[in-house]
Amino acid sequence: MPQYGQPPGYGPPGDGPPPGGGPPSGGPYDPQWGYGPPGVPQGPRVQPSGDDSTWAIMSYVGTILVGFLAPLIIYFVKRKHSALVRFHAAQALNYQITALIQMVVPLVVAIPIAIVTDQPLWLLIAAPFYAFHVFAQYVVLIMGAVKAGKGLYYQFPTWLCFRMVR
Repeated sequence: MPQYGQPPGYGPPGDGPPPGGGPPSGGPYDPQWGYGPPGVPQGPRVQPSGDDSTWAIMSYVGTILVGFLAPLIIYFVKRKHSALVRFHAAQALNYQITALIQMVVPLVVAIPIAIVTDQPLWLLIAAPFYAFHVFAQYVVLIMGAVKAGKGLYYQFPTWLCFRMVR
């Protein structure tokens, strides 16, 4: 019978370990840490094959050369074969879609204003967005290609690359 203030199923203090508890099992790790001791990797990291890295790099380089078609084709052809290729092809495709949105929206806003006010200078609203994407495209896509070559899953900042295709 439990004493006053103790939950049912537990004996008085000092009776021994609670049910299911006890000394360490002698397994590969100390059970007090859950899945393993802190600060130790959980398992061996799988190194992607050279072919996977090449396709992941090509999704970025192809974007620079032919636009959104390269990552789109790579995504649909290789998405079931390699998680690395799927991730990087989707990211290159997402970057292209995001850049398109970020360049079209200022025009959609500026063109009606320019027509109504009869002032074509309103179209200059879109100029900074175009200039940014002309230069940022090369920097961001080359960074992605370098990370893909190392077999890393590097994600672009969300404001620069919305995750639409996964």
